[in-house]
Amino acid sequence: MNIKSIKVQLGIFLLLFSAYIAFLEKDIRFLSGLCVSVIVSILADSIISYLKKKEFVLGESSIITGLIIGCVLSGSEKWGLIALAALFAIVSKHIIRFRGRHFFNPAAFGILVSVFLLGASTEWKGAYLWYIIAPFGIYASFKIKKLELIVSYFIASFILFGGQAVIQAVPILNILGYLNYFFIFIMLVEPMTTPMTKSGKIIFGSGAGALIFILYALGIKESELLALACFNLFTPLLNKRRGK
Repeated sequence: MNIKSIKVQLGIFLLLFSAYIAFLEKDIRFLSGLCVSVIVSILADSIISYLKKKEFVLGESSIITGLIIGCVLSGSEKWGLIALAALFAIVSKHIIRFRGRHFFNPAAFGILVSVFLLGASTEWKGAYLWYIIAPFGIYASFKIKKLELIVSYFIASFILFGGQAVIQAVPILNILGYLNYFFIFIMLVEPMTTPMTKSGKIIFGSGAGALIFILYALGIKESELLALACFNLFTPLLNKRRGK
């Protein structure tokens, strides 16, 4: 295990974060669902990798995917549904690909399919604990060179939701309490499914923020994940844009 790897560091952070949430809320169902999600993700990824390469691989990505799904889906869901979400996530990573890269954030895809096709519900454990998530998230975003994406997302969100707050005579700083920090710093910046160019990252971040605002206004559930999936589709096109 290479502790200098950002994937390993993210996996450790998510493990510690999950343990903290479980201790804080004393929620056994959350822990059991998390274990199911991680185990299924690892097994599915290992089996598919073996079928493709004739060797078993224990990838950090599958562990991270399982931990994310376990944190986002409701712990009250049946184990079978959580397992299916993890399976959908891993299968999408191996099958829905373009030029050697997967299109969708695997965890987001698995959650979306389970919500809209299987009727699952989300809980987003600890999503608003900014003082825990943001410090690591800023560090990780810097390491993977996605800070432009994060900054552009925040700017778009503050302009749109801030304008709405002014119209509704609500304190504008209240926006900070409503942002989903787990989504922003853990899911939005997934390296393989987001643009590599500077201009692409700015368009991706600001566009996702704007689309989330629109989807929220329309009352569509899981607006963040839907917006992320939509812009994941545009990533190959945004990667063609020149700008460093």
